Amino acid sequence: MKRTLFVFVGLLVIGFLFISAVPFVGQRFRRAPVSSPVQSLVSVAFDFGDRVATVSSIPASTAFDALVAASAKEQLELKTKQYDFGVFVEQIGPRANTKEKSWIYFVNGKAGTVAADKQSVVSGDIVEWRYVQPVFE
Repeated sequence: MKRTLFVFVGLLVIGFLFISAVPFVGQRFRRAPVSSPVQSLVSVAFDFGDRVATVSSIPASTAFDALVAASAKEQLELKTKQYDFGVFVEQIGPRANTKEKSWIYFVNGKAGTVAADKQSVVSGDIVEWRYVQPVFE
């Protein structure tokens, strides 16, 4: 008797699952679009200390994206290192970080407070990469 009841309940569950799936037969499911970061057009300035090079209309979503695109456009060698906190720029063009000077980025005149790959930019922003003596406050 228990076995018959168990089989009957099992068939009911299977039947319920089958009936509830019927409306979805033949339907195609659309994948949700993958959102990509919005790219803005920014200007990038490289301040080497003895000269400044500026590149306009660079598509980027972060200060680091802007650096990568502008350095490629200007054919400047770029060396970076990935850390847990984000990307660290070690060299742009002929200038590598030293004990005295390093590359610091600024967006619209303000020094970055996060790694460049974490700093969003919007159209019209000016991203500056300055080879300067770091000031620790």
